[in-house]
Amino acid sequence: MRKKINIAIVGFGNIGSYFYKTLVKNQKKIAIKTGKIPSIKYICVKNINKKRSIQIPKSKRIKNPLLLTLKKDVDIIVELVGGSEGVAKKLVFSALRNKKHVITANKSLIAKYGDELARIAEKNKVNLEYEASVAGGVPIIRSIKEGLIS
Repeated sequence: MRKKINIAIVGFGNIGSYFYKTLVKNQKKIAIKTGKIPSIKYICVKNINKKRSIQIPKSKRIKNPLLLTLKKDVDIIVELVGGSEGVAKKLVFSALRNKKHVITANKSLIAKYGDELARIAEKNKVNLEYEASVAGGVPIIRSIKEGLIS
């Protein structure tokens, strides 16, 4: 039996929705390659009522992104909010301290706090993946395929 890897997405704009679509489309390939099944467990957005091209099932919606860092059923948090302060900063620091792997496309957060975040990740034996913040977003999927779930 393959192990399920539960993923929470925080931020569901262009990159977040593309990440979701790509992950869903490639779920079987990823499972075959890694032996682990990636599963979107939660999606956190600023405005739940906003019209979107992808409907977010009620069972996956969560309002407070910081609660994700405490949930036992979350393995990876994908931070796609942006900004070096506020929610993004609190979320990533809290996730790493609570032993959650983090993927981010947040250039400003990595530029300002990258060294400190890397130390926290290393101390807690989790991965901080930020390739998308320096390489345009599309490679974010590679973090899932090769880094965190292998």
